[in-house]
Amino acid sequence: MDTYMIDAELEHYLGERLSSSSRQALCRLHVRACARFHGAELEEYRRRLRAHARAYARLGRMLQSPFRHMETALFLSSFTLFVAGIIMVVNGDLSALVACGTAAGLVGMIECARKLAGHWHRYGVMEAVYRELEEQLANG
Repeated sequence: MDTYMIDAELEHYLGERLSSSSRQALCRLHVRACARFHGAELEEYRRRLRAHARAYARLGRMLQSPFRHMETALFLSSFTLFVAGIIMVVNGDLSALVACGTAAGLVGMIECARKLAGHWHRYGVMEAVYRELEEQLANG
């Protein structure tokens, strides 16, 4: 029973949980665990599985922060480009370069915001699933 096997089992559980109910995914997890381990080994496996689920839930919580992703810096760069373009348009410079820079800044901000929202959603779901698993393993 090594960390790789537990991580693979947790990833497998996450995929099953996203495609089926919590009860079905937990039942399949239990069947796979009982097929591999018996007695004291099974209890040790469940304890380690719970510890890993707790750690993954904490990781998911940490990764929900937008400051943990590269897209935040790109968003701020795009915002700076957009603001500079707007300032130049207000001052009367209507060249094609200014228009392209302003448009690129706007598109960059929208795309980075979409990616950040996707990260937030994915890691939020991951945190919820692993917290649920941890609670279910704690309850028996």
